[in-house]
Amino acid sequence: MRQFVAYFVRLGALGFGGPAALVAIMEDDLVERRHWLSREEYLECLGQTLPGPLAIQVGIYVGYVQRGALGAWMAGAAFILPPFLIVLACAYLYQRFSALTQVQALFYGISPVVIALIARSCYTLGKIALKDVWLWTICAVVAVITAWLQAEIALLFIGAGILGIVV
Repeated sequence: MRQFVAYFVRLGALGFGGPAALVAIMEDDLVERRHWLSREEYLECLGQTLPGPLAIQVGIYVGYVQRGALGAWMAGAAFILPPFLIVLACAYLYQRFSALTQVQALFYGISPVVIALIARSCYTLGKIALKDVWLWTICAVVAVITAWLQAEIALLFIGAGILGIVV
């Protein structure tokens, strides 16, 4: 359990780029390196945890599969606590020092890096889950519509899921 909790503390503290990035990192770690899950179990996990806060749900699922209910609770707590504390500290520092030019420049420079990390992680995750041109097409259409409307529309995602089943 110690190794298990340490993994999720480290991932929560050092994981960067949002849920898509963390899920891609977790796939590499949990399937390829540690062999805690098979690729099929991991894809099943992704299917079972959507929609919602993807990365934490995957962590809790892995905790449950590996160590039962206690593992789910421990993975969830270990995964959530570090970023919560980091965000809390950053919020305090930002509130206190946001008027400084250096702080504004820092956030201005970090934004494109975060976007690039998220885009790369989405592509990596897509290579794992999207197995043919139809699924890539559905994904691209949904992504374009979502970006154009600047909103996540539940019916669009439901429709994409139904279309995926039909195709």
